[in-house]
Amino acid sequence: MSAFSRFIAATSSTFPRQCLTGGVLFATGDTIAQQLVEKRRSHDFPRTLRLALYGGCVFSPLASLWFGKVLERVQFASKPANIAAKVALDQGLASPAFIALFFGTTTLMNGGTPQEAKKKIQDNWWPTLKTAWGLWIPVQTLNMALVPPMQRLLFVNVVSIAWNTFLSIKSGAQQPSEQTELTQIRLD
Repeated sequence: MSAFSRFIAATSSTFPRQCLTGGVLFATGDTIAQQLVEKRRSHDFPRTLRLALYGGCVFSPLASLWFGKVLERVQFASKPANIAAKVALDQGLASPAFIALFFGTTTLMNGGTPQEAKKKIQDNWWPTLKTAWGLWIPVQTLNMALVPPMQRLLFVNVVSIAWNTFLSIKSGAQQPSEQTELTQIRLD
């Protein structure tokens, strides 16, 4: 039996696999952001590790509960009404909360203060949420309509590679205080 097969067997619970998958996919999104979009010469490994930890230890456990426990309790007699309700709840409640959580948590993980985390949320929440709705409303409609409940987080995580790349770029953008300091240095 290969090491990978033993690892999968050792983590036979769906929850650890979902968390591991989330961590790997957040790290993948950050790597794509740094290497293909930002075209960094030197990879920022601490940034990738922070996003992997966020994906595996913060996002995936909460998303697993959201998809597996909360949304599955929504049941209507009509399949279209069921799908519409789940997508509306997901995009009306979870998405706004997850976006705020992402910017707040990653700012704090990067050594920022609570005030800097609040500012990052204020500056990025609404534009990011509008972008999220453009991607995730159609994706979640397909997800709720076609994907079995136990596979929904995996489906979201796979689609999330592109989304995580976008979030990594947004999260890695300079804070306004950093931009001011750079401007002051250039002016001096």
